[in-house]
Amino acid sequence: MLSLSKHIVLILFLFVITTSYAQDSLSTETYAFEPDKVAKEAVSKIVQYTGLTPNFVVVSDQKVSTAIAYLKNNKRYIAYNPKFIEKLKDKTSTNWAAVSVLAHEIGHHLSGHTIAKTQSPGNELLADKFSGFILFQMGASLENAKSALSAIGHEMDTTKHPPKIARLFAIQEGWEEAKRLKNINAYSSSKNPTNEALTQFVYQCTFKGDNNIYFVDEKDNVIWYDNYGKPIIIGLKKESTNNKYNWIYNYLDNYYGVDHKGKIWKETTYGSVFIVGEAKLVKK
Repeated sequence: MLSLSKHIVLILFLFVITTSYAQDSLSTETYAFEPDKVAKEAVSKIVQYTGLTPNFVVVSDQKVSTAIAYLKNNKRYIAYNPKFIEKLKDKTSTNWAAVSVLAHEIGHHLSGHTIAKTQSPGNELLADKFSGFILFQMGASLENAKSALSAIGHEMDTTKHPPKIARLFAIQEGWEEAKRLKNINAYSSSKNPTNEALTQFVYQCTFKGDNNIYFVDEKDNVIWYDNYGKPIIIGLKKESTNNKYNWIYNYLDNYYGVDHKGKIWKETTYGSVFIVGEAKLVKK
């Protein structure tokens, strides 16, 4: 009878140990599965909303404190710490926080920051703006888009990152820009908008050693287009008091004479003159 009792106790002991081990193993597997699923699914959806084909390698890396974008053997990687992804979900009770962080890293890749291999506050703000922009496209509220930085922004701060308030503003800026563009057509329904746009310009000006093109409109404004295609007034076309020139190109404190052949001249304080560019009439 005593022997039987010992066997029963031993069997129960082994059952408890085995069950406990199985539960621990299942818990570990579930923990490993969830962040991996969230990260890979998020990256796939983010890229989908950009209209591009996903070609990022998404990897779990305990050595990474949060998440990072990098190039290796000409492949674009996004590495994340699974504990960090899990913490984001616990703190915010939503997957949007993880999506925001991963969108930030994708922003670095798409902006070419990983090619230069340099970090700067400016690059971080650009990636934050991209994150806000794409999260609006995906259906996130502004609160969702800011959730990661709002919850644990202090853990993501480094000497290369701007202050938290600046980063939150960049996310908001991207989110609001996407919202503004939602119902705006990129171009009008005009059959020939390019020709219509050109009718406002009278001259096209170029300068030696300068790859930019400058335009003079019908109101005598000198206009330059920035990298976003936005027209910026940088100077004026003025009347010339010198018979050698038809008109004067004025930019800040610089004055250039334009002769009847369209040659742009610069006069030095010592009286010498030399050609610095050319002004051509814009065909209408």
